[in-house]
Amino acid sequence: MAWLAHASAADALLVADLAGECGLLGAYQRAGKSGEARELRALCGGRSAFAGDGVTVLFAVIPDIRAWLPDAANLSGARLLNRLVRGVLAGLTPIGVEASYPGRDFVAAGGRRVAQLSLSRSPRGAHLFQALFGRGRTYTTAERAPEFPGLPPLPPPGVLGVDAETLASGLARGFETRFALGLERAELSPDELRASAATELPRLVDPELAELRAGDPVATPIGELEAHVRVAADGLLQRVRLRGDWIAAPADVRALEDSLVGVAPGAARVRELCARWLAAPAHLVVGVTDPAAIAEAIARAGGRHSSVSPS
Repeated sequence: MAWLAHASAADALLVADLAGECGLLGAYQRAGKSGEARELRALCGGRSAFAGDGVTVLFAVIPDIRAWLPDAANLSGARLLNRLVRGVLAGLTPIGVEASYPGRDFVAAGGRRVAQLSLSRSPRGAHLFQALFGRGRTYTTAERAPEFPGLPPLPPPGVLGVDAETLASGLARGFETRFALGLERAELSPDELRASAATELPRLVDPELAELRAGDPVATPIGELEAHVRVAADGLLQRVRLRGDWIAAPADVRALEDSLVGVAPGAARVRELCARWLAAPAHLVVGVTDPAAIAEAIARAGGRHSSVSPS
């Protein structure tokens, strides 16, 4: 997946049945969040998922999103996710799975969560879409399900109960049909296999966070958001790093973090900057809708009750 995201010049759709036992962390989550002994970090944000035997992953690389969705420039992250998940639904229905997308970050079937969704954008500007399916076992980990005021509890996790080839074929047909694609099965060359094996994966632990102060997390619709900050002697933010279970493009998150430097942690200006950032559709934000949540996380990290982040 990492190799495709960085190297594929053409649209690519990868459907893979996974093996082994591994926790797949969201792009901004703390190491250890999945509870699995072995963890990898995903390219996309969101909550942790089990990535091993019984789970299938779909990963799409879309260099020009307008080729799939002509109005994509006007779509927020939540609306873009809503559009792309239609390929998933179109692939599940013909194989006998009556699925729906209730919002947030999951697909439901039979009153249970059967797939977890996420988005991102690669450094070269390609849109990334990821879906993990509980094919033969649930995709969930030991991570606690989120609780958010005004939203119903998440449905319990479930399984699709289909074989890997049936699911892969169904998903390929669904994306072809829904987005008018002409997919061709591609075998990787030896050079491509070597390049993919050598591709650097995202780090599990960011050593920079050990030098910053962290505040208590703030609840969001899909999990938690937390800020790690350094406050200068004059009381203004010197560095900000936002982490948690949310979904957003890395370059856009860094742009927000950088814009907050030089502002007091509890100032109204923090909320104004966060509101402006959330209002821009191009930032692909899912899981955070209220600028007050980001501002509160920063205020907690910058306050006297902050603690040193675990490395």
